[in-house]
Amino acid sequence: METPKHPLLVYISHFQMGDYIAFAWLVLLFFLFIFLAILLAKKRPGLAIGIVLLDLLLLFGGPFVMKHYLDRSLRSHHASLDHVQQLVFSETLIVQGTLTNTSPITFAWCSVGVEVLPKKEGKITDMLKGLKPFYRGSISLEEPLASGESVAFEKLIDGFRMDETMEVALKTECY
Repeated sequence: METPKHPLLVYISHFQMGDYIAFAWLVLLFFLFIFLAILLAKKRPGLAIGIVLLDLLLLFGGPFVMKHYLDRSLRSHHASLDHVQQLVFSETLIVQGTLTNTSPITFAWCSVGVEVLPKKEGKITDMLKGLKPFYRGSISLEEPLASGESVAFEKLIDGFRMDETMEVALKTECY
């Protein structure tokens, strides 16, 4: 069972130079805005409070925005679902796909999450159904994946029977 802090620990354990630089900028901006708010506190207290609130928003929202930006620019990758097959005489589902490194760096580690969800109906119901999938599992790929290379993966799900009201979704992370 994966704990809520597990993705955070995986992210921190795979920090790269871009992550350190981004967090250093975040801390620098935090202290710069606090200093600016202290300077403005006596002359313009309303503006100082607004700067402190903006600073708190930056402090708590900044890491999420930075991770999203770094994942799209430095750690970009593409996962495709190639084949999903339910075996006829056993309760085994076979999921095959391909992971492609589209970033300029070589990945040392990738995780491919496989989820079996109800079929899509609307945006809000999809979000709610994604919270409790029928099945959730992952594959860890630890061989280096150079820029532009692809690697095939396969996940066998034993004891599960998929029907026409379900679909398979992939969630990937690479560092």
